[in-house]
Amino acid sequence: MKSLQINLQDLNNYLLLLFGFFISVSIYVTDIIILLFCLSWLISGNFRVKIKSTLTNPITCATICFFFYFLVSHIWSNENIFNTLTQKQSLLLLLPILYTLKFNNKYIEKTKYTFLIGLCVNILFSIIQYVTQLKHLIKTGHYDEEVFARGFLDHFDYSIFLCFGIFLILSLVIKHKKHISYLLLASVFFIALINSYGRIGIVGFLIFLPFCLVTLQNSKYIYFIITIITLLITISYFSFSPFKNRIQNTIHSVQLLQNPPSLEEKIKLDAIYLAKKDSTKLTQEHFEEQILKDRVWIENIKNKKPQYETSLGQRYLFIKNSIKLISERPIFGCGANKFELIYNKQFENQRNNVIKHPHNNFIFIIIELGLIGLLSLLSIFYFHLKQFCISKEKTFIKFVLPTFFLFIMLFDNYFLNHNTLALFCLFSFIFYSNKTDTPIEHKSF
Repeated sequence: MKSLQINLQDLNNYLLLLFGFFISVSIYVTDIIILLFCLSWLISGNFRVKIKSTLTNPITCATICFFFYFLVSHIWSNENIFNTLTQKQSLLLLLPILYTLKFNNKYIEKTKYTFLIGLCVNILFSIIQYVTQLKHLIKTGHYDEEVFARGFLDHFDYSIFLCFGIFLILSLVIKHKKHISYLLLASVFFIALINSYGRIGIVGFLIFLPFCLVTLQNSKYIYFIITIITLLITISYFSFSPFKNRIQNTIHSVQLLQNPPSLEEKIKLDAIYLAKKDSTKLTQEHFEEQILKDRVWIENIKNKKPQYETSLGQRYLFIKNSIKLISERPIFGCGANKFELIYNKQFENQRNNVIKHPHNNFIFIIIELGLIGLLSLLSIFYFHLKQFCISKEKTFIKFVLPTFFLFIMLFDNYFLNHNTLALFCLFSFIFYSNKTDTPIEHKSF
């Protein structure tokens, strides 16, 4: 039995290294590794000790409570508990599994590096894909017609991983004092980030960078990092069209929301669009005349709302409509797996396709699980931050993990998406589990 425990620990160590690498490279391999973690957890036994450890650790206990409440909410949603949403949210169980498995400390530390190596593979692949326009292995479904450096992940997940990867590199700069080599690597990651087409990763980096700079405690390196970042942003804006286009599109979307176009402007926009698409070289003025002669056409254009047709505009409309849904059942919510059905039924006249979530994790949770569900979710992050505050080693990367996720969850279901939720579980374990090389039954939480 003892030899089995040792063999399982060795297996866990190597699985952890592979998990760090494949988490940004392959969902399928990642899922196989997660399944092997589950099997190792079951085979290794000591369930009473594991359950006790899970329930006495505030982070894992809060995680279990949130997931249990999520399952219970199926009672008043009248939904089958075996659905896609449950499958996605069940990934949260990886957190207590990792916390209660046995690992060797040096492998936990090495996983940071395998994670960075995996991102390096993504960057290399994105460069090859950008140069050759390789269409195989890339994640499709968003901005398929746009030309930019794509990794193995979709653009919104890829930018999150790159952003967190940069902060992880900077934390290693502070820890190991190897400034030049790590800062060069961080520069490569940053160039990949600002050309990834993911806004939230870029904005998140700029918001959380000051927390990193404060911990450097060396004005020379602070000024150096700020100078390098400013230089890279400037060069990228004038050299790389994806970054420039993303900025211009964002500004245009904000302007549309602030000042929606008049009827005359909308007619002009339609005429410009039709003139560009017309193969017979008809002019913009011709299409404007044709539109003004047709009352039905004018009425259709009048009903258009181009301010809600952009990416930012759509998100604004989703949140605006979702707030109305919250007022109907604010305490317990409508139950798990109900958002898509309720939203699309109530706002059927405003949509062109099925809306699956409001691009805001907190609003999604309130609608489905109510304020009780939101408080249960926030408790997970509260206990992360509480442990950070009472810990002797207050590294900025430990602070960034929960606060960064709280920030990005304002813009999408990142605590439900497979890749980002797996990322949270992995680094919550690495930073907050307080693992030792001693057997789990001798470990106190």
